[in-house]
Amino acid sequence: MWHTVFIVAHAVSGVVAFTSGCIAISRRAWFRYYFWSLALLDVFMVLSVAVGWRDMGTPSRWVFSGLIVLGGYMMLRAVQASRTQPAGDEAPSAAYLDHLGFTLIALFEGFVIVAAIDLGAPVWLVVALAVAGVIAGHLTIRYLKTSKVPQATTAP
Repeated sequence: MWHTVFIVAHAVSGVVAFTSGCIAISRRAWFRYYFWSLALLDVFMVLSVAVGWRDMGTPSRWVFSGLIVLGGYMMLRAVQASRTQPAGDEAPSAAYLDHLGFTLIALFEGFVIVAAIDLGAPVWLVVALAVAGVIAGHLTIRYLKTSKVPQATTAP
């Protein structure tokens, strides 16, 4: 029962983190919702792994241990985003978009991969969707950096 509760809380936290993170790109007041829901996502993932650890085989333990490390790295990037977060109505910096963008791409990847696996997609399709998600996320962040980050002007 607890495993299911933690998985549902993890998924809900992920949806909130992704949604509020997307909004935080241009509305910095949403950053705190993104940050704390991302933290909760990690906490609930660790709790769900902890209660299911006995029932996991060695490969699953390795995979989930890797996901916990990824979750920690995502929190590190969220902390770095908070340090580069623009004040007030300032335009976002490239560093802010890079840090925030990394976590949003990782969250999106999680949604796509889990959904594809749950729907019984073949491995080649899961991999193709994951690669497409990374490429689309990278291009989106690149576009945001060229459209939202002020470009330095040079003197003639």
